[in-house]
Amino acid sequence: MFSRLMGRKSRGPVRRDTCLFAALAGASLVCAWAVGIFVDQRDLIYSIILPTSYLLLGMLIKYGDQAFDANVYSQHNAIALALPGGLWMGAIMLYDAGTTMIFVGLLIGLLVAHKYDNGSFQLAFIVAMAMGVAALLMRDSLSVLGIASVIILAVLDEKIDSLPVDENTVISKLFHQRPMLKIGVLILCVAGMLPSFMYLFAFLSFDFGYSLVDVVSTSRSYDG
Repeated sequence: MFSRLMGRKSRGPVRRDTCLFAALAGASLVCAWAVGIFVDQRDLIYSIILPTSYLLLGMLIKYGDQAFDANVYSQHNAIALALPGGLWMGAIMLYDAGTTMIFVGLLIGLLVAHKYDNGSFQLAFIVAMAMGVAALLMRDSLSVLGIASVIILAVLDEKIDSLPVDENTVISKLFHQRPMLKIGVLILCVAGMLPSFMYLFAFLSFDFGYSLVDVVSTSRSYDG
């Protein structure tokens, strides 16, 4: 009985965090759509599909992560989704230069941080990275400094995320939301290395979607 009461008590913050990250992911996605359509005046389909892909990929990556690390989702489903997910990420890198910079840097950064620790991630990485290299070879205007910055910040965020969390401090919680790469993408947009602020909002939707699946998986572990 005591454990059940404690479980109910613990679900409150989980539900709050679920609503928070769902709202942040949705708001970021809408902002990315708005910038693409009204500020950049890009094609409607492009402005909707590209940012939406960021959000869904962020959620898919965390799904695979939690399937193996926390055993709250189906590992069979994670493996089945690895190849489509890698192809999906690779396709948007081939299609879009700014996405190439962000995701090639992120893929390499996660490799350096030793994050590909299961067969699902390894398959997705091989497929996406091969297509990312092809995207790099197709273009000669991408900033090497921009890609290097994403790599360094991705590694730094992973190192920070591995530190113990103090649930009583806001600063500790913020540092476990991988803030360095968010700030880095903002700087790349301000510096013009990324051609639009659409990428900032799209990346925020990616990261908040990732966090949303994380807190939902926490809720599932309570229910289990």
